[in-house]
Amino acid sequence: MKTQRKARIRIFNAISLAIVSFLALAAIALPPARAADLSAADICDREAGSIFDLQRNQSYPAVATEDLKIGIALSACREAYNQHAGPRAEFQLARVLDKAGQKIQSLRILGEAADHGHALAMTNYAVLIGEQGDVATEFTLNQKAAAAGNILAAYNLGVAYRDGMGTSANGALAIEWFERASLAGDDVAAFNLAVILDEGKLVPEDNARAARFYRLAVERGNVDAMVNLGLMLETGEGVTKDLPAARAVFRKAAAEGDDYAERKFAELSATDNFETAMLDKTSRIK
Repeated sequence: MKTQRKARIRIFNAISLAIVSFLALAAIALPPARAADLSAADICDREAGSIFDLQRNQSYPAVATEDLKIGIALSACREAYNQHAGPRAEFQLARVLDKAGQKIQSLRILGEAADHGHALAMTNYAVLIGEQGDVATEFTLNQKAAAAGNILAAYNLGVAYRDGMGTSANGALAIEWFERASLAGDDVAAFNLAVILDEGKLVPEDNARAARFYRLAVERGNVDAMVNLGLMLETGEGVTKDLPAARAVFRKAAAEGDDYAERKFAELSATDNFETAMLDKTSRIK
């Protein structure tokens, strides 16, 4: 079963989660009326605040990547930056510049925001630095950002301690940081935490606790967790054996397009139909 499950484990990193927080498009100029009503920093906050940024101006809702109005956002954030409005404006300008294709400027300004203590900027800058091979600096930046409460950084630290990236592998610390991210609602963190407990390589195997975190990830829609929980329910590893429940969770994963789950659902359904038929036949024998 372990071998079978290993084939199901898809380990994710936080790169896509971190990069998505500073996507945007290109820019022109601020409408004069709006510029008169609000300061450049206020408009930058309104037009370019990220949902992942705990330091964003809470007076305005976060702006999804696809909803960024680049003409307004880039002009406002560039003006706020020139007025030395602070690290949040620096981060938001870097976010807009990145999608505008101005990668070199974006990286430079993102680095400034990170140096000035902006937690999400540190997390995003860490990803880019890590991609360039400097995993030690990546780890240090994520430590600082996680200490400031950034959940993406907490997830990244879980990955770092699990894989020994920029630090020594440490299962206990990987679990600690994955759990922090999980408590904030991250389904992938819950899944990865469960895998560590399930495999028993970095820490002693704890199938009961693994099952609990698989369930948590399943509740949040994680398909890989559905498959692994289904396997545990099928065999009774860490949980009470429950074939109907296993079939149900496989069916849920299959509905999400998972081929392996579809095969497992069909397999358990065939077994159930056979057993039902045999019971019916036995009940008719006098």
